[in-house]
Amino acid sequence: MKKTPKRFGGTDLVLGQQTFAAISAVEGLGLSVASRKRLADMKKRKLSTDQQRSEVIRAYLDAKSRR
Repeated sequence: MKKTPKRFGGTDLVLGQQTFAAISAVEGLGLSVASRKRLADMKKRKLSTDQQRSEVIRAYLDAKSRR
């Protein structure tokens, strides 16, 4: 019998912060202090997902321009 992958109704699956951190830890990845502060600040300000995405992109664009 052939196994088929489970589908989630055609919608994207979004991982929560704790789940993402756990997977990242297994992979040997970690967040920088600046990233942890940024995430805590976004959570405190209750930004929408689009606003959070914009903040992260802006942070990386700013860091790249400083090199």
